[in-house]
Amino acid sequence: MEKIWGNQKIRTGLLLFLVLMAAVSLLQGIRNAAEFSQDFQWDAAKAFTLHINPYEESLAPTGALDPYGYEEYFKQMEANQFPSLLMLLIPYTFLPPLPARYCWLCSNLLFTVGILWLLKKTFLKTVPKEVFCLVSLLMIAGTPYRNQLGVGQHTLFSFFFFLLAVFCSEKEKGQIGMILSLCVCYFKYTLTVPLVLYFVYKRKWKELATSALVHIVLTGFSAIWLGTRFLDMLIEPLRVSSALAAEGGLDFGALFHGSPVAFLLAFIVMAMLFTVCLKLPAGHDSLLVSVLTAWALIVTYHRTYDFFVLIIVVSVFYEVTTVYGKISKASLAWQYATVLVGVFFVLRLFSESPDSKIVVGTVYYVFTFVLTYLLFAQLQVGKGKENE
Repeated sequence: MEKIWGNQKIRTGLLLFLVLMAAVSLLQGIRNAAEFSQDFQWDAAKAFTLHINPYEESLAPTGALDPYGYEEYFKQMEANQFPSLLMLLIPYTFLPPLPARYCWLCSNLLFTVGILWLLKKTFLKTVPKEVFCLVSLLMIAGTPYRNQLGVGQHTLFSFFFFLLAVFCSEKEKGQIGMILSLCVCYFKYTLTVPLVLYFVYKRKWKELATSALVHIVLTGFSAIWLGTRFLDMLIEPLRVSSALAAEGGLDFGALFHGSPVAFLLAFIVMAMLFTVCLKLPAGHDSLLVSVLTAWALIVTYHRTYDFFVLIIVVSVFYEVTTVYGKISKASLAWQYATVLVGVFFVLRLFSESPDSKIVVGTVYYVFTFVLTYLLFAQLQVGKGKENE
């Protein structure tokens, strides 16, 4: 791979080709978002502002929203976000559905720019400019990003604020910014709760506790606002989410068809990662966040449009300390390239058929296990140094 990338003509040609692909993909994503965006959850947030319980309307519609005519823009309400998170969308509810959709599209485009800028300021700051351009163009050219933008999902929103929390945590007076960013990043909690374990590794206990407390207070307010119990505000969003558990892409829920086994495996993996974050020595930020990202996409429900975040894994190849152990850098690079091509392009070519999911999923799981092995290897190295 290094020989191929080292050829100037090949490198320039590849980048120009990716610029074209990224431009086409971006324009198609914008078009889809303007015409078909359904996952924005404007309807759920609007219902909340009207004192209508969005979770009841998702689980057993009462027709309370029929007089407003929102079904023209939203086929079915799926309020799978906790109420304290839905409140983040309230500013958009001051607009009618269609202008709100366009406003959300513009927001996601800004979040995209912000994500790339923050990646270069945090985990990818040691990555050469040409490699950074390569993975950035791959992200935008890939099906996951295009679909993420097109359906109006929230991963761009949440991933941006997670990276902003990381950025603020590295600043001397960034505590308040970190707390606020954490509060917002939980919107896509299926992705960011595993990623937030990074701050366990950094021992940011006060900031994590404060961000959780904010949501507890807001959840209490939501229960009063909707005239229901505090416990219902925790259970009902999970009931809506559980109905979607078998509809993911490569995750445990899709693998086990929504079986409780998927939840058990997710709990075991999360407990393992939490333990590693407590014991891992300093200096392995990129490797850790790469492992957390890889697992985050499969321990909980995720459609494949969330997988654009995999570009963060390129940071592993530029970790200051040695992270490869018995696995060569070239071998790991080819595995990573295969995963990106499979998830970003191959699944779309085969319309995410069961066979294509099995092949790409197998490659993805093997790569995730390899990354995890490298992380545990560094954990053992740290223990060895402590015993010396």
